Amino acid sequence: MRRRKLYLLSISLIYGILFSLGYPAVPNYTNSLSISSTYVGLYLASGGLGLLLFAPLWGALGDIKDRKNIIAFAFAGYAFGQFLFGVFSSEVGLLLSSLVSGIFFAGVLVNIYSYINDSFGLEHERNKMLSYTVSLYLFGIAVAYIGGGYLTDLVSPNYNYVFFIQATLLIIIAMIVYFGKTDLVDTDHHLTRKHFFGNLRQILTLPWVPIFTITLTFFISFSHNNIKRFLDYYIIDDGFNASTLGLIVFVSGIVGLISNLYIAPFFLKRFHNFRLLQFQFLLAPIMIFLLFRTTNLLIGLYSFYMIYTVILAIYEPTAISFMSDNKAVSQGVLIGVRQSVVGLGMTIGFIVGGVLYDTNRLYVFYFAILFYIIVFVGFTILVVIKKNEVKNYRINYIKEVSND
Repeated sequence: MRRRKLYLLSISLIYGILFSLGYPAVPNYTNSLSISSTYVGLYLASGGLGLLLFAPLWGALGDIKDRKNIIAFAFAGYAFGQFLFGVFSSEVGLLLSSLVSGIFFAGVLVNIYSYINDSFGLEHERNKMLSYTVSLYLFGIAVAYIGGGYLTDLVSPNYNYVFFIQATLLIIIAMIVYFGKTDLVDTDHHLTRKHFFGNLRQILTLPWVPIFTITLTFFISFSHNNIKRFLDYYIIDDGFNASTLGLIVFVSGIVGLISNLYIAPFFLKRFHNFRLLQFQFLLAPIMIFLLFRTTNLLIGLYSFYMIYTVILAIYEPTAISFMSDNKAVSQGVLIGVRQSVVGLGMTIGFIVGGVLYDTNRLYVFYFAILFYIIVFVGFTILVVIKKNEVKNYRINYIKEVSND
């Protein structure tokens, strides 16, 4: 069991670092090519489109093949996409390379989550592992931003060098993963090897609760990805350099790490997932609104944005956890569908976000606030419908504490 945990946590950390290493260079790179925010939105959306179309495919492939090999293949494919992004300087070329990266981006996370849901049967243990996994993934992103930020300033004005370095490191890790050994559990493997297309057809049998929550995932993805990526541009356009951007995201990554290690397990044990999600999306839009109402941007980033980071860091393990209780379809397909909807939110979100950012830099963030309010209303409705289940979860926890 210890070896399984170490393997999954290591992959999550490396995934966060290497898949995000080029992010700090993107604003400087596209600005140096005189590309407008509208086109930038299309580049970011093309990556989301790959996630949208291929996440269920990667999940189904992970169900019928060795998930480890699928993860390795995703690392290699993403390396190819990032290499192309550094090679091309035309608008069409960057669009195609972003699409390639998006296709393979989906292959890692969906199979890591499926591994966890298959390998850890006890709910509290699974919740803890999900929190740790997301923590290290977020910490990896934080490390990538501070490292990528300094690297971007170092190679300036040859920003495309960052993508070449990133691609090289991704290929090395892909080979290590492919030739490595693991004892992770894959409960769907023996059931679905001969039924790939039948496995995909399970999408049509999803119960209403996963459908409802996955629908809300679209609005969350739309908002969170726009905030996360256009905030990079907002910081750079406000006169700060890539190193400052990297430091801000690094600090937020540390905050996310602490949140998932201590805050998420604390609340997941005490409150039903739906109640916790309702509370999170009550606070999220308030924090973003206060961020952009603060006169000093850095003060807002290091206060309100950090609170927002705590909220969204807790969201991911909360959302994935309750999906593991659904046995109507295999984990690979279920989580693949969710990641596909994440991709849909990214695709539409970035297209709309690019246009909004070009019109007024604040519009993209205010639109995200509106969608978060819709999510809050959605989870409030779900809590009302499932009020007995939500109430009993809390009562059972109190009884367990009393007995101990």
